[in-house]
Amino acid sequence: MDLFQEAADKMVIYHLRTSWLNIAKVFNDKATMHDGTISMAFVLMAIYEDDGVPVTKIAPRIGMEPNSLSRTLNSLEDKGAIVRKQDENDQRKVLVFMTAEGKKLRKIALKTVFELEKRISENITPKQMQIFNEVINQVYTSLDSFKNEMAEK
Repeated sequence: MDLFQEAADKMVIYHLRTSWLNIAKVFNDKATMHDGTISMAFVLMAIYEDDGVPVTKIAPRIGMEPNSLSRTLNSLEDKGAIVRKQDENDQRKVLVFMTAEGKKLRKIALKTVFELEKRISENITPKQMQIFNEVINQVYTSLDSFKNEMAEK
């Protein structure tokens, strides 16, 4: 084993990154079969209100940067998966609505998420899941603390 791998194997951040990259690859492979991306899938999953969802609520739901969201919404609109309309009650707001095509694609995305979630969790005991959740919550706490310290510098 090389020195890098030996060090990396001991790092939480390395395992989080490589796990996410592997998950993203599985999702992107599936999304590509439907002329989409993982970003499109997550956006579609975040739009579930029948009366439209404000654009400003989508990015926080899925942890996406506004610029990336804008590009993804443009792509989804070009594919006919969503439509954007001015809010009749507040002209400053833009609402996103799912089309029939979008609902079809969202169903595929949700099915993929739940199948992968089932595959991952079927061999994890409740105790292991509890420990995982405790660890991941600590990761979030540590990230928040790190971001706050960086902002103060």
